[in-house]
Amino acid sequence: MPPLHPALVHFPIALVIFAFVADLFSAPGSRRNIGLAALAGAVVGCIATVAAGYYDMGRAALGETHEYVDVHMTSGWILLGALVGLTFWRWRISRQPRPRPGAVYIVAALLVVGLTLFQGWFGGELVYSQGAGVAAAGKGTEPPQAGLDRLTAVIRRLPGGTHHHEESSNEVHH
Repeated sequence: MPPLHPALVHFPIALVIFAFVADLFSAPGSRRNIGLAALAGAVVGCIATVAAGYYDMGRAALGETHEYVDVHMTSGWILLGALVGLTFWRWRISRQPRPRPGAVYIVAALLVVGLTLFQGWFGGELVYSQGAGVAAAGKGTEPPQAGLDRLTAVIRRLPGGTHHHEESSNEVHH
C-alpha cells in the first residue's frame, strides 16, 4: 500500500487557507459560517493526516531523517491543537447574535495559516530533499544537502532544538 499521509495533507492545508479567506471576507448572511465549516473539515482532515502519518512512519525507512520527522510530528500535534482551539473559538463567534470574526480572531487565524504553511513546507522538504519515506530519485532541482541545511537551520532555531548529527552536515543524504 502506498503512503497515505502525502495523499491527505492537502485537504487540511486547503481548508485552513479557505477558512481564513472566508472569514476575512465574510459578510452577514449565508456565508458567515463557511469559515467555521471549513475549519471543522480541517480538524477532521488534520486528525486523519496525523493518524496516516503515524501509520506511514511505522512502515517507512526514515534513516537519517528520523530526528527531522520527530520535529514534523511535534509541530503537527501543535497545529492540530491550534486548529481545535481556533475552531472552538470560531464556533463561539457563530453563536453570537451578530456573528462576525474580529481583528484578534483574524490575527490568530493568520498565525494558524502560517503554522499550516510551515508544516507543509517542512514535510515537503523531508520528502523532496531528503527522501523521507520514499525512494529518493535524485532528480531534484538542487542537491539534497541544500534541503538538509534548511531543515537543520530550522531545528536549531526551535526552543531546545539542537541537531544531534552535526557530523552529517558535511555529507550528502539521499
